[in-house]
Amino acid sequence: MTAYLLGNLLGRFVLSYALIWLVMFLMSRLSWRNAFRRSNHWGGLVATTTTFLIGLIAAQSNGAAP
Repeated sequence: MTAYLLGNLLGRFVLSYALIWLVMFLMSRLSWRNAFRRSNHWGGLVATTTTFLIGLIAAQSNGAAP
């Protein structure tokens, strides 16, 4: 596994987590502590992983991912 591929995957996962955290932040009425608690719960982690995999599959089908 190259550093480029590892960075690409790690970056996609971090952005997926940030997107889910932002949704949780808005749902928890702008409380960042509740947003962290909800995004680190199993439901938030499943949503993060699902978002990551959907983005990875979409990029692979377009030929953008290595």
